Amino acid sequence: MERTKIIETSEKIGQKVSLSGWVTTVRDHGQITFIMLKDRTAYVQCVVNGGLKETLGEGYVIELEGTVKERPESMRNEKIATGSVEIEVEKYTVLNASKELPMPVNNDGKNINEEVRLKYRYLDLRRDRMQKILRLRSDYIAAVREELRKREFVEIETPMLTKATKEGARDFIVPSRYNPGKFYALPQSPQQYKQLMMTAGIERYFQFARCIRDEDLRADRGYEHTQIDMEMSFANQKEVMQTVEDIIKNAVKAVGGKLKDEVFPVVNYKDALEKYGADKFDLRTEEEKKANVLAFAWVVNFPFFKKVDADDAAEKLDGKSGWVFTHNPFSSPIPEHMEWHMKGENIGEIVTAQYDLVCNGLEAGGGSIRAHNPEVLKQTFRIMGYSEEEIQDSIGHMLEAFELGTPPHGGIGMGLDRQVMILAGETSLKEVIPFPMSASGKTAVMDAPAPVSKEVLRDLHLEVLDKGMDTVNSIKDILTSMSIDYKYLEHEEVRTSEEAAKVRGVDLSTGAKAMIVRSKEYRNRYVMFVLSADKQLSLEKVATTLGEEFEIAPAKDVEAYTGLKVGSIPPFARLLKMDLYFDKAMYTKDTVAFNCGLRTASIIMKGSDLIKAAQPNKGSENMDFSV
Repeated sequence: MERTKIIETSEKIGQKVSLSGWVTTVRDHGQITFIMLKDRTAYVQCVVNGGLKETLGEGYVIELEGTVKERPESMRNEKIATGSVEIEVEKYTVLNASKELPMPVNNDGKNINEEVRLKYRYLDLRRDRMQKILRLRSDYIAAVREELRKREFVEIETPMLTKATKEGARDFIVPSRYNPGKFYALPQSPQQYKQLMMTAGIERYFQFARCIRDEDLRADRGYEHTQIDMEMSFANQKEVMQTVEDIIKNAVKAVGGKLKDEVFPVVNYKDALEKYGADKFDLRTEEEKKANVLAFAWVVNFPFFKKVDADDAAEKLDGKSGWVFTHNPFSSPIPEHMEWHMKGENIGEIVTAQYDLVCNGLEAGGGSIRAHNPEVLKQTFRIMGYSEEEIQDSIGHMLEAFELGTPPHGGIGMGLDRQVMILAGETSLKEVIPFPMSASGKTAVMDAPAPVSKEVLRDLHLEVLDKGMDTVNSIKDILTSMSIDYKYLEHEEVRTSEEAAKVRGVDLSTGAKAMIVRSKEYRNRYVMFVLSADKQLSLEKVATTLGEEFEIAPAKDVEAYTGLKVGSIPPFARLLKMDLYFDKAMYTKDTVAFNCGLRTASIIMKGSDLIKAAQPNKGSENMDFSV
């Protein structure tokens, strides 16, 4: 018998049907058993008279045949679409049994630990809420694609193995087995390829592009994201913005989204900062927020360049002169500032033909009119401090293309995941991505990143260096450069503070114990607290002082984040890119001892010298973090 979808059963009263799906609940009353069956379309109640022939439970996959019966008015279930009928089961077959589920899937899942949800993501996705989001995502992609195709855009895929591009974040790199010592980069965006499509005469390009960036994680950002990527030739800024606006408006409406404005407001960057305090703002009223209305707006007239943030490694790498692009280096300055740009004058005042699309306080997309003249693009890199040789090495292929008839063009990249998150009324990207990474960068279900064998490393011409010894040497270099006296000890391996004190021949209280905690809200934020080895860290005091809840970071996550074994981590958090706080009692110690990157190496030195060298956060001397 041909399978019937559960949603169709309401129209088949009195007919025999064959259903397949998952058991969600079983209520066994001996001679009569009620089974709630679910497939991709709906739920339906099934009745087995005479009792079950074999065990059934939540998660079982079954196939059954039975007759659709109309339920009495007083017994109808208004909570499900098929609540007016039930299936009188004549026979059923277990297609696959299920062990007891490791977590409930009959609620929204938001009160379940993230690590559990991601480990069993294939179960997590069974939830009605998650199924609805996945379908919304699919429908929105289809709606956007339809709008683009109506406007004669051509869908083209670009490579995943490519060369590093300047997109404002670190690249993930891939070693080449056939080219020892050389690497591919995974694309931060298809920026250069889509511009080359304009050279190719495509004129209107789009794709739903996978973009991969090694940047700090947060609720609305991950290592991977999907971008609605598009580019147009022979179009000015107004035309590009209007095209994008029309596509997004129609697609949002097609999936039932509610728009605040039919015409998206256009706000100057400086005005946005003055009025809203940021270039990403929320224009909704409180009532509109409750109704999940989408308030889109454009932000324009951004500065092309900004001073490099000394704490941002990617900016320091890109901005060799102390100036770095605000969005991307392939943009063009506005015509009024072209002369400044070409002469390298008034750099901080040059405005770029950049436009950001914001929605509900988040950035929904960013684009620009591009530099299609090779001299304009060269000058951008000169302003950032690149030599002619470095320019050729970085973007020589783009400059060559621009000398072969590249038309004026502009486009945009819009975060699909973020737009779906807004449409779904969610606050985390993880809720709208099928298999997202954890807050510490771990993949869902599969345990990655993971070590690889020495044989694989050998084939790739790679070698993993001992970061422990590197840390030892780094600390020695710091102390030597500051003319600080210290005693370096090599000893047997120790794992606890007590073992360390014994092998060093000092009191336990001399030890400087480095404790690493992790934010409960921002799971990739780690902070180090240093206290006497005979004391315990008080998470309650940490939360009170820092105004944020923390937990002791799991050992495997600490080792993955620092590259050091637990028990070897020194009180030099700056080397590990973490904030550092010392318990106030540490400021009164004459002598301190600590493991310095290896479980087999320690340093003993003056307490005041450690404070000077480690540079804890200001105010630590007045903070009490110990029990």
